[in-house]
Amino acid sequence: MKIAKYKSLIPQNTAPYNASAIGVYDTDNNKVGEFALQNLRVPKLGEKLYSFGALSDIHLQYNTAQEDFQRALTYLNETEDVEFTCICGDLTDNGQDADFETYVDYVNTYSPNTPVYECTGNHDAYDNMIAFDKMKPYTGHDLYYTFTQGEDLFIMFGTQWYDTTGKVLAPFSHDSLQWLYETLEANRNKRVFLFQHYLRFDGSGKPYSPNPTGDVLSYCDEGKVFCSLMEHYKNVVWLHGHSHTKFDCQEDCSYANYDRKHGCHSVHIPSLAVPRDYAEDEYVERYAESEGYVIDVYENHIVLRGRDFVKEKFLPIATYCIDTTIQNIDFNTYKDSTGIISI
Repeated sequence: MKIAKYKSLIPQNTAPYNASAIGVYDTDNNKVGEFALQNLRVPKLGEKLYSFGALSDIHLQYNTAQEDFQRALTYLNETEDVEFTCICGDLTDNGQDADFETYVDYVNTYSPNTPVYECTGNHDAYDNMIAFDKMKPYTGHDLYYTFTQGEDLFIMFGTQWYDTTGKVLAPFSHDSLQWLYETLEANRNKRVFLFQHYLRFDGSGKPYSPNPTGDVLSYCDEGKVFCSLMEHYKNVVWLHGHSHTKFDCQEDCSYANYDRKHGCHSVHIPSLAVPRDYAEDEYVERYAESEGYVIDVYENHIVLRGRDFVKEKFLPIATYCIDTTIQNIDFNTYKDSTGIISI
């Protein structure tokens, strides 16, 4: 396992499964030594229950996106022992009918034996900014829906851009937030994996400033309600994308790929097609790179294995062992100061 000098680890980082030692390299990339994994070794977690793929920001009309999507789907379908793959938004770049037709064609062609579950992001809603409802005719999935794997619940919660005030468009309708509250409350004491496109800017995946994409969850009550639900329901593993920030931009806990500063487990997924790096005070879009996760699920833990699909390897800086032991949440204790949620 090799860790470059400018990358910082957080307590949840662990070594890839096949790592035997930590390598030490000089500035010319020559190996000059190694030392034992020690606490970075993956702990004994018991029998693995299942695995799934986790991707984001496909942007299928971008430069290398179709090649990237084909590569990732083929790998997950043919090489990894995953039960399914989940994608948290920006499947397309413009949300046109032809874009969704292409998306579904790629899924059917390159993931024939592995189901794919998706939710919409802001780019998927471009064609109808008021009440986006195009996904179901093509994918068969609603804007927000659930499925189960063993004892775990999966929630796919899409963006629809809904006019709630007559002045500003919110990323979620009041009806969808009410549904999300009722679903989380009913499953408050079980492990829930929730895929939703936007990230919280003071949490995992935080992009460098200035940010080109906008802090969507903080400017309206609907976004704030979503964040408050994530704060209250601590057994949720919330997976998100949107910023495209690369795995190795993890400089410290403020820019971590994983954190738990706001209640639930928060996991950022970089873009599959256009991971963003940061250099000389601006973003650099890496079209020749492609990143995502394979997630292994155990009784009380999950192991996140961040993968570089182009270089065909798992990355030490993006490998985490997360304790998901259930915390008790008392019945009917969520409070909403905005009045959007009916308790």
